[in-house]
Amino acid sequence: MTTEAMTTEIIQIIVNWLPILVLVGVFLYVARRSQSVYSGRNGKTHGEMLEEYIVEMKRQNDLIEKIVQDQEARLQRLETTKRSSSGGSGGGGAR
Repeated sequence: MTTEAMTTEIIQIIVNWLPILVLVGVFLYVARRSQSVYSGRNGKTHGEMLEEYIVEMKRQNDLIEKIVQDQEARLQRLETTKRSSSGGSGGGGAR
């Protein structure tokens, strides 16, 4: 076999195997990307991230409930103050 024939055969092997190697490379790239989708930015799984979201939502819900209770208590105090101040004036008088 001559050097020219060997070179031609090597080029032919490369050309024949190139599409398969490209497909394997694309498959590995896609597999790696899909794996990173199922783990969070800091390496946590979706389940762990959802657990953290649930804990945070419960904390926020508790804070909102406390704010609502404080506002209701404030409203109750204002209504009580208004009734006591208007109750002594004789019902508002004639218009």
